[in-house]
Amino acid sequence: MPLRQQSATTHILGVGNSCFGIEQGDNQPASVNHYDFGIENFNADAIRARLTELNLKFSGTSQESFKFNGPNGFLVQVNGPNYVGHV
Repeated sequence: MPLRQQSATTHILGVGNSCFGIEQGDNQPASVNHYDFGIENFNADAIRARLTELNLKFSGTSQESFKFNGPNGFLVQVNGPNYVGHV
């Protein structure tokens, strides 16, 4: 996986036409704030509908990227494969 972007706390890796990113949290010892997936053919409305069916809460109304808490409590971000993110 080639490195697309990085900073001291964020790393975004290329995965084919998509991406995988991970951002360090502020807590000590080291923690993960959230991780994210770039999804080919990303459809924010369809993903939000499925999360609603699963009773999972999400934040934001962006058609480009948003976050939700998975059933295991981890904060997950999903976005289109061309989302450049920020580091």
